[in-house]
Amino acid sequence: MAKYVLSGFSHDMVESKHYTTDVKKISEDEFNNEQEDALYVMGNPAFARLFHVPCIKKFITLKKGDIALVVGTEGGKLDYNARSLPDNLSLKFRRVEIVEEEA
Repeated sequence: MAKYVLSGFSHDMVESKHYTTDVKKISEDEFNNEQEDALYVMGNPAFARLFHVPCIKKFITLKKGDIALVVGTEGGKLDYNARSLPDNLSLKFRRVEIVEEEA
């Protein structure tokens, strides 16, 4: 099992068509607790700057048991050149777990 922090998620990242996703909204506190042992793969440079991590534009493949902690914004889109979170935006967090598809 691997755990990632991502600035975006696509079902194309899931390794097999036999797997599905279990998606839950989580709080910032839950995100902070879970992200400690996660690998950051932030393809959006603005999010990378917000979290003080390198911008890594790499396609990853999620397998059964993997978890993606996905960071997004509420209230609008974060500008690619942003160096901080504008007052009109807030962060939102989702936890995506890759699970076996039920028959």
